[in-house]
Amino acid sequence: MACLVQGVYAMERDQKYKRQNAMAHPWWESFGFVLHRKLIDYDDSIIGAIYEYPRIMPSAPKHIIAFRGTLNLHDVKLDLKLIVHCFHRTSRHDIASKAVCEIIDKKGTNVWLAGHSLGAAVAISVAKRLIRERATYLETYLFNPPYPCIQIEKIQSERVKLMIRGALCLGKAILTKELGKSCMDKESLKVLSKWVPWVFVNIEDYISMEYKGYFENRKKMENLGWGCIGRVSSTISFAQIIQPASGLDSDPTHLIPSARLSVNPCKSNCPIELFKLSHGIRQWWADGLHLEAQEFLYEDIK
Repeated sequence: MACLVQGVYAMERDQKYKRQNAMAHPWWESFGFVLHRKLIDYDDSIIGAIYEYPRIMPSAPKHIIAFRGTLNLHDVKLDLKLIVHCFHRTSRHDIASKAVCEIIDKKGTNVWLAGHSLGAAVAISVAKRLIRERATYLETYLFNPPYPCIQIEKIQSERVKLMIRGALCLGKAILTKELGKSCMDKESLKVLSKWVPWVFVNIEDYISMEYKGYFENRKKMENLGWGCIGRVSSTISFAQIIQPASGLDSDPTHLIPSARLSVNPCKSNCPIELFKLSHGIRQWWADGLHLEAQEFLYEDIK
């Protein structure tokens, strides 16, 4: 799946540098896929691709739709939209949603989604919309999805981390009640929790590493008897709480109830290499890759 996402990166770079000998096609042809269509944003950049798998196999998808991450200034602006929870009102989201809906209408729901970094946020946003509007659940693979929040996971002391997370959860619950803010209703949460995407993060990646703490803390809160507070805090963000009422809907893309979380514990002593390794797409097909996997299902939280 990561190689198909890399194919989108390669196509955009082929286009940007006007390469005569395209370097992108081996990334999908090596796995038996054919390029069905490129997804183009309004600035003419290639943001995604629809791949088709021509063979008929029960366990294989008919199509995989992959989205790349940040490459240019426009992408950086979209990253900022994630922080203020309005990404679902961007052209990137609209283009991706339209493409996914069209392929489903024409070819059926045997479609998988995949994305890296910003592209993972695109996949989450599209998947949520399909669930809400069509009750359609697509298998989804998210590589280094952004989790915009205070980075607590880097703290070495487990006790300190638990205390900070507990205080933040309690603060969220109190502010939500006092300010009259509404978190996700139980029915919507129940519907969304049936979607269990595959989430891949690196323990050293500042952009996505907080997913590990997000899911693990929810279970710890339940074990401490604070399950209700943990559930409230996991369905609303501080940005939503402090935002003034504007009449516009807010959707924190990073908040997902369930996931199959895989953590790459690989580290590097060089800060520059560390970021390239921890947030890069290439780590996910590296030789000798060792992942720590755990499934988190919201329905398991009573």
